[in-house]
Amino acid sequence: MTTPFRPYSIGCSGQEGYSSGFIFDLGVPKEKFSCLADHFFVLTPSSTLFQTVACADSCKQHEISTAQISEEAKRSEMLADIIRLAKKTHDYLKTTPPTYDSEEASKIKVLLYVSSIDAINEASMDFTLGILLHLRWVDRRIYHDKAHTFFEEAGLDLLDFDSENINKVWVPDIFFPNEKKGSFHEIMIKNQMMRLYKGGTLLYISRLSVTLSCPMDLINYPFDKQTCRLLLMSFGYADVDVQFEWMNRTEPNMDDFDLDTKSIILDKEVALPQFEVKSVEPNICHFKYHQKAGNHSCLQADFHMSRNIGFYIVQMYIPSTLIVMLSWISFWLTVNSVPGRISLGLLTVLTMTTQMSSVNAALPRVSYTKAIDVWMSACLVFVFSALLEFAIVNVLSRKDSIGGFSLKHIFSIPKELMPVAPPVAEVAVPLDGFADAEGNVKKRRFTQRGIVYAMYMDIAARILFPVIFILFTITYWLYYVNAEG
Repeated sequence: MTTPFRPYSIGCSGQEGYSSGFIFDLGVPKEKFSCLADHFFVLTPSSTLFQTVACADSCKQHEISTAQISEEAKRSEMLADIIRLAKKTHDYLKTTPPTYDSEEASKIKVLLYVSSIDAINEASMDFTLGILLHLRWVDRRIYHDKAHTFFEEAGLDLLDFDSENINKVWVPDIFFPNEKKGSFHEIMIKNQMMRLYKGGTLLYISRLSVTLSCPMDLINYPFDKQTCRLLLMSFGYADVDVQFEWMNRTEPNMDDFDLDTKSIILDKEVALPQFEVKSVEPNICHFKYHQKAGNHSCLQADFHMSRNIGFYIVQMYIPSTLIVMLSWISFWLTVNSVPGRISLGLLTVLTMTTQMSSVNAALPRVSYTKAIDVWMSACLVFVFSALLEFAIVNVLSRKDSIGGFSLKHIFSIPKELMPVAPPVAEVAVPLDGFADAEGNVKKRRFTQRGIVYAMYMDIAARILFPVIFILFTITYWLYYVNAEG
């Protein structure tokens, strides 16, 4: 019960002044007033602005009436009385669901507002969400006859809870089964709110960030489509006590929120560097978390995402294609350009090996072959084949007769190169020459036929290698672009 209001007189001198006194009984003995220039403000002890009253230009006396004091203080007192009366009849108002003593399960409506998707990590297979969790349920224990009378007399449709009263009523014990870590936001204050609507409906909203496990199938990487899930359920109550359902705006008491009819709202500003969120789908699941405790009611939010391929085209596919094309330069060099062709072949092979290692460094060590592994391995085979082609061409150019060539000649030494007597001195021999028995250096003569066949093989490689690579590229992209994730 409030005490009679005692008017105060505050002078408007254009300077800051304060006065303290007692207005009405809310359990707080003093209210603070501040007069700044042409206005003065009614402040609570927590410095919450309630009312602004204009002062006259000259120093006049003003009386503050009860009509000028904010209704927020009266509502806070009303809510405290409602909770106090509910505790008298229900000892477990804070610790048990509304229908815990009955056979009917308490139904909790859930709505998710996804404000951000911060990171999707393939190596650890998880993703991070920033969400506003909306929970709505009916608690008849709070909306008793006295509460109904308060609402009718005051003409109110809802009452807002303060941070102290939120801790006095039961809130669903929500947890996320696939959560790795999570946190509530508490800057500058704890980001939560609660409202009591006429009829006993409670609406609770809390802002939190959670990192959730997301098992990924990377067989089509980087053409993959992933589905990451958020699972939500009660930690301590089975579905016979608490049941979860998705909420939408078509239901009552949701007109205060500018949300669409979906149960999961994705903020329009959400943008990911590597993924595009195609759709968000609400589902219902049943989860047996505790043994011998029955099934738990569970809600599942599926985030369907498709990977953007642009980054991988620039950083992986184009460089590897250029490396393969670089290895083809070897086919246009002469057969006798041994140092240049060997250097070019080794350079392309080592570069492809390094690029394969860098691609897989940021990915988990899975046992299956990914799409990027197929591409990189094929490019490595192409550059290695170009190096191997030169080795074959070089061997062909050194043979006197192509008809007498066989595999056994690979492991044989030409007779003219075999020493007859022990060498008496070191002799420098060029790559295209040999030393006779007397140690004389002679230039070796290649037959016309070996050179011709080596040149023909280079000409064939100039055509076959690009054609085969183009066919492989077309087949690869058609297959993986149209592959289902």
